[in-house]
Amino acid sequence: MQRFKGDVMGEPAPAHPHDPLRLATAAVLLDIGYADGTLTTEESEDLATYLKRAFALSDEDANDLVNAAQEIRNRTIDHFAMTNFIRQHATLDERIEIVRTMWRMVYSDGRLTDYENYLVRKLADLLGLEHHVMIDAKVAVLRELGLAAR
Repeated sequence: MQRFKGDVMGEPAPAHPHDPLRLATAAVLLDIGYADGTLTTEESEDLATYLKRAFALSDEDANDLVNAAQEIRNRTIDHFAMTNFIRQHATLDERIEIVRTMWRMVYSDGRLTDYENYLVRKLADLLGLEHHVMIDAKVAVLRELGLAAR
């Protein structure tokens, strides 16, 4: 999809273009981090950890990717285009792990705002996940974080 290969929102290509799937994933996750108005240290760490693990990135490469995603977010973010690209290029398991990361990020401060809940549900739907799969991901993260009864 050309929109992620450098011409995002009509901007010139960066000197070191990022893989479009990585960039779309980072941008969507970054938007989740800011859903309650502030990207906390914990959310930022969850984002970096996911990117490093999912894409085998170094700390520097993950930070560079987050900075590129921030540039997209600063202009505007097209959830449909980003999630559609991810949906076409990521496996079901990869998309489920992205949604788990979303839940980790929104629960990192121990609370869930209405908008965070709405946004994760919307993005999970746009990623092609059935409702029960999204709920299973949420429950798994709540258990992982010790926020749910076992």
